[in-house]
Amino acid sequence: MAVDTLVLNVRFIAKPGHETDLRDLLQSMIEPTLAEQGCLDYQLYLHPTDPSRVMLVEEWFDADCLATQFQTPHFKAGAAALEEILVEPIQVRRLREIE
Repeated sequence: MAVDTLVLNVRFIAKPGHETDLRDLLQSMIEPTLAEQGCLDYQLYLHPTDPSRVMLVEEWFDADCLATQFQTPHFKAGAAALEEILVEPIQVRRLREIE
């Protein structure tokens, strides 16, 4: 039986002039997040023509592991910083692998 992991697609749009701030912040989250128990993947993608748009694809062993991430100092600091950087709230979509 396959493990039904939690895959998220998260969209960020930076305020004008904050494109580099957004990329730097999200890139600083990669290493500590990948070190967390249950984090299977954490990759950032930049829109090919719009530098204000960044997409994050992350995969977690389960929802409990993701919930634990929300309590980490680096996540809390990152979430607070995003409030000043983003033009609109993040959009999160949960995905499921086609079997």
